Amino acid sequence: MTVSILVFRNSLSGRSGRHHVLKTVTGILLTGLILGGCTPYELKNLQEPNVSIPESFDAPLARVEPPERWWLAFEDPDLDRTVLEAFGANLDLKQAWARLDQSLATATIVGAPVLPDATLDGSGSRQRIDASGARTYSNRFRLGLALTWELDLWKKISNRAEAATLLATASRDDVEQTALLLSGTVVDLWFTIQEQEQLLRVLKEQIESSTNQLEVIEHRYGQGVGSALQVLQQRLQLAQVQSQVPAVVSSLELSRNRLSVVLGRAPQFPIEVAPKAVLPPLPPFPDLPAPRELLDTRPDLRAAYKRLSAADLEVAAAVADMLPTIRISLDASFNSPSLSSLFDDTLASMGGSLFQPVFDGDRRGAEVDRRKALMQERMDAFSEKFLVALREIQDAIDQEASQVELLDDVIAQISIASATLAEARFSYANGQNEYLDVISALQALQGVQRQEVTVRKQLLSIRSNLYLALGGEWLDELEPLQETGRTSPRNSDMSTGNSST
Repeated sequence: MTVSILVFRNSLSGRSGRHHVLKTVTGILLTGLILGGCTPYELKNLQEPNVSIPESFDAPLARVEPPERWWLAFEDPDLDRTVLEAFGANLDLKQAWARLDQSLATATIVGAPVLPDATLDGSGSRQRIDASGARTYSNRFRLGLALTWELDLWKKISNRAEAATLLATASRDDVEQTALLLSGTVVDLWFTIQEQEQLLRVLKEQIESSTNQLEVIEHRYGQGVGSALQVLQQRLQLAQVQSQVPAVVSSLELSRNRLSVVLGRAPQFPIEVAPKAVLPPLPPFPDLPAPRELLDTRPDLRAAYKRLSAADLEVAAAVADMLPTIRISLDASFNSPSLSSLFDDTLASMGGSLFQPVFDGDRRGAEVDRRKALMQERMDAFSEKFLVALREIQDAIDQEASQVELLDDVIAQISIASATLAEARFSYANGQNEYLDVISALQALQGVQRQEVTVRKQLLSIRSNLYLALGGEWLDELEPLQETGRTSPRNSDMSTGNSST
């Protein structure tokens, strides 16, 4: 139902007429601003996830403050340069920046109806009249101004605008989450390359040792001391070690190719800085925040919270859409035969309309229900993300403890295997056992030597997962690496819509 509530049309001349129009428009605008501070829906107090929050994590006591850029804990300047290069060149991160620009533009579009919409048009014409041998000219100039404005009586427009702003800041958190995961990808590929390089070095040493052993056995066989079976056994052992090389080389090349793509370059172009062929030591265990602090340090949790708050604002806007809507319109026209007297005569009209939904098949009521269900879905998603964040940290703590224990066991096995090989060789030289015992001891030693490299890499990956699970707020320093003109405010400065007027 649409009802006209105010219509008048006057021809006004001179300064007094324009002053009267200005007073009328100003009065209407002030009235709209005063009426636009009410809302029929009370926003929820959405501060924390709907789950119980523990006070602390079950972690080792010896802790150090982790660096702001978590990968610096491994003290590798080449790794730091590579991660920074990825922040400037990675295509996934560039897409995330582009999505942020889209969200900022959408927030501007959605928030535009908060202010009046004004348009200006003008025209000019010149007419020549030939009559009875006389020629005359007639000029006509026109300038038109139109203004329309919907009074935000129930904060429908402002709530939608604030919801769009929250979604834009959530997109900023999505960028930070993308950068966080990107740093984890680069670090993991870096460690994988180092692992494969170190494995190749270990295999080279093992092949050299097995080759020397084969030469000894062949020399003994040439002197009639050993047997052909012993020679074949040692050749088989050497071939088994050599067969490990192709798989390691393949994994190394694949990791290099993946790192090149992550850095925004084709695999045919090698990375500028190559990792060292040795894994770094495990850094000291980091100091962990309280579980509640993850709501601030994890960008994915911040984004989920803002989308939840935006959903609550959308519920308020959907409720307000069921209530009356008042629109104000103003049209002014200036006509004159000359530009100098264009504003002497004014023709202005002003009107208003009231729109109240009467019957729409319960479309608006269903929209309110849908928005409430969406808000509940986002509340549950927010709570689930928080639980997953707690699990990721606790999993990393438990996995690291088990991996450290496994590494200690492997180092102990290396010591035992080395002693076993020495004793097997001594006994074989004295004729006290078969050469197969030497082969078995050598295979056992070489196996645990290769296992040590893999276990150390897995331990570093687990620590990286712990750093990633803690989150961080270091992306502001890296934004200049992206070629963009965005001027979005920090998300912490934005309203979260947790209060109503």
